[in-house]
Amino acid sequence: LLDFSRPKAGDKTLVNVNDVIERTLYVLKYHTRFKKLTVQVEFDRTLSAVVHANAEQLMQVYMSLLINAMDAMSDRGTVTLRTRWGDDAGTVVTEIIDQGEGIRRADLPKIFEPFFTTKPPGRGTGLGLSICYAIVAEHDGRIEVDSAPGEGSVFRIILPRADETEGMT
Repeated sequence: LLDFSRPKAGDKTLVNVNDVIERTLYVLKYHTRFKKLTVQVEFDRTLSAVVHANAEQLMQVYMSLLINAMDAMSDRGTVTLRTRWGDDAGTVVTEIIDQGEGIRRADLPKIFEPFFTTKPPGRGTGLGLSICYAIVAEHDGRIEVDSAPGEGSVFRIILPRADETEGMT
């Protein structure tokens, strides 16, 4: 399990974060539980959302966070995906915002640890968020969360913006 939880090195190319999110949503749209959610997409189209990344690994991060949002919202409610500039304009920020049950303050420092889960036995391995954390770190980024019980959660993926003069693939 530990080997599986480590992200595999993959080829990184210039990818548009908005495109990766759209592909992730396309894959999930046929998921029975996902069909019950309202998905709100708020892409900043003025944003040059190009990062140097492995698109499949980013899809894995977004998919894991969206599935966690489904679980937290008991398959009902609105999940919002937003892209925007970071505070310094040198980063691209993706926010996944759910209306779920939120995360207890005592659990927040542990959520990215391998095998930690707040889900009932048999419902989670505790590897999803630790894998997300490792993938984002491998892309020289960071992942942040704001959450409170009863108020939902905001997961923020912050990645360095790429120089588009390198060309897109």
